[in-house]
Amino acid sequence: MSFQQKYTNLGYLFIFILIFSSCYTKPSKIVPSKEVFSAKDFPNILNYKGVPDSAFDRSVYAYSDLGAWHGYSMPDKTDQNLLGSFIGPYIMTQDNGIWLSEALSTLEIVNEKNGQVIDFSKATILANNSYPNQLTQVLEIQNPSLLLETNLIFISNRTALIKVSLTNKSKEKDLEIAVQWRGNSFLEAVGFSKKELGIQIDFGKNKHIGWISTPTFKEANIEIKNKDYSIQAQPKVLKPDETVDTYITQTFCFSEQEKQKELIKITNAFDKPSIVFEEKEATWNKEINAILSKSRKSFKTTAHQRIAVKCLQTLKTNWKSAAGFLKHDGLFPSYNYEWFNGFWSWDSWKHAVAIAPFNPELAQNQIRAMYDFQDEMGMIADCVYRDTIIENHNWRDTKPPLSAWATWEVFQHSRDETFLKELFPKIKKYHQWWYKYRDIDKNGLCEYGSTDNTLIAAKWESGMDNAVRFDDTKMIPNQWQGGSMNRESVDLNAYLFAEKKYLSKIAAYLGKAREAQVYQEAALQLQSSIHKMFYDDESAWYYDIDLETKEHLKVYGAEGWIPLWTKAATKEQAAKVRNTMLDTTKFFTYIPFPTLAADHPKFKPQNGYWRGPVWLDQAYFAIQGLRNYGYEEDAIKSTHHLFERLEGLKDSDLPIRENYHPLTGEGMESQHFSWSAAHLLMLLEETEGLEH
Repeated sequence: MSFQQKYTNLGYLFIFILIFSSCYTKPSKIVPSKEVFSAKDFPNILNYKGVPDSAFDRSVYAYSDLGAWHGYSMPDKTDQNLLGSFIGPYIMTQDNGIWLSEALSTLEIVNEKNGQVIDFSKATILANNSYPNQLTQVLEIQNPSLLLETNLIFISNRTALIKVSLTNKSKEKDLEIAVQWRGNSFLEAVGFSKKELGIQIDFGKNKHIGWISTPTFKEANIEIKNKDYSIQAQPKVLKPDETVDTYITQTFCFSEQEKQKELIKITNAFDKPSIVFEEKEATWNKEINAILSKSRKSFKTTAHQRIAVKCLQTLKTNWKSAAGFLKHDGLFPSYNYEWFNGFWSWDSWKHAVAIAPFNPELAQNQIRAMYDFQDEMGMIADCVYRDTIIENHNWRDTKPPLSAWATWEVFQHSRDETFLKELFPKIKKYHQWWYKYRDIDKNGLCEYGSTDNTLIAAKWESGMDNAVRFDDTKMIPNQWQGGSMNRESVDLNAYLFAEKKYLSKIAAYLGKAREAQVYQEAALQLQSSIHKMFYDDESAWYYDIDLETKEHLKVYGAEGWIPLWTKAATKEQAAKVRNTMLDTTKFFTYIPFPTLAADHPKFKPQNGYWRGPVWLDQAYFAIQGLRNYGYEEDAIKSTHHLFERLEGLKDSDLPIRENYHPLTGEGMESQHFSWSAAHLLMLLEETEGLEH
């Protein structure tokens, strides 16, 4: 991940900050909201239109659902030769994401009267919409008079179902037509072979299996020539105003055993397709209503509802089902960015909290997916992958400890006591790992570190890779494995304080009163250390401290408000930190709460990564931190600034970005970013936090 040029005129920068910060964007007028919502109320939340110009074109976005490892787009009105077809698929089982085809099953309608393929280029496009539950196209054709509607849904985490509806709009004439599909691949190694029940897609050295099937495959005319295939169904005679439906499926799985299971699902879908479509819409309706019913009073406008659904779609598109080394379902940080095709630990904890209100089972599995990679010492891997052909699982470091928070928050929705019992001993072991391997001087305050004693991996462990606070850091080897940074980080110890509080809650719920008391007492002891050791009253901020001298490493960074989010701060300290947070020359910029104070000489938002951009997880921690200490008006105002000013978020079909420029709102880095969507969704919802 690259870093671009920094601002050279700091004076100009401060003027920029003050101008934008003084402009309060009036929030949208609150209008009465519907009591019940439908997926059909939210067309084109994200732009899933376009045709890739090559297998590696990531400028076209892919719609996906149910944890599938493939997705689709739709043709724009300019792609007339592909109207009625669905673009792709984009498959995430090869090269960290690649378009298999321009359109693997290109739809054609043959007019049997003259034997010609009907020209769609002159058709009137009545609808070309993506909905949360499906992709839809409706075309009106004049010669012959025909209405064509195509819909795509996912019926499982391996299979997409395409429905083609044809209606004879002629008032007098019968119409004899035949539906056919043609396809090929961008990839030289891919070929097609005819099997008894469908066409198999062979990937060469890649042992994965693709499968194309129709309910009338045995009666269809099948041709496979070179790298192309075609399926032509038997002709149908349509009387005036009569409609006929036909179907095709595309399946991508990892083994012959999976394929056999999918064939059963496909057969059932072909048998009762209308029920499958109804169930798909009902599921989405339930999830949409689950999140919108929890909206804060300040965010019940139509625009905010669309933001919430955009977040929901982003999360569900990044959902990937168990496969390979991944034993449970979870979410990619972004399917669209080639190096984010795995599960990261602190991303996973954040995803789980956001997912829980609408899909508690997936939220639980997101947590399990990372605990599947807990080693004997108790450590959780930083990031893990379905396979290790391109990258190995990263055991050089872990990530900040937020799993107890995630587990307890998920439990509030699932009420699954078995899940708590399953996770409690694992979280304890991970919590103890920090004190054994990341408290090098055994004083009860931990440091970030790495298993290979490299500084780069230790920085990764913080999650804030190139943060200014780590610029002069050195590594100190420990006697067990790897080493620690020569600083005790305030955010890490504040997270560990929260973990103790949540472990106490879990223990108490499970009837383990003694353990609950032990964790509560340990939390109070750590809280006292945070008050005394990390806080500087003169500058009103929390800082990391030098491991040897215990002096504050005075960099105003996002880590300084984490004690407010975890409720480790005293009320007096929180009040002073709040004043610093609302200082327009530091953190209350046009987009509030950059990760580095705007008046710092190294402030570099544009491609600065953790040296100034606004990351929405940290903005969430800041806003919730304010809320925790009674500053509700500040929290609401800050949240409005985010919703009104982030590029492409409101009243737009642009994707949610990894981070944002604090002075302009420009979206930066990767697109379709899960934890950004997760924290925006949390800000929209009424939530409960940790007790004081």
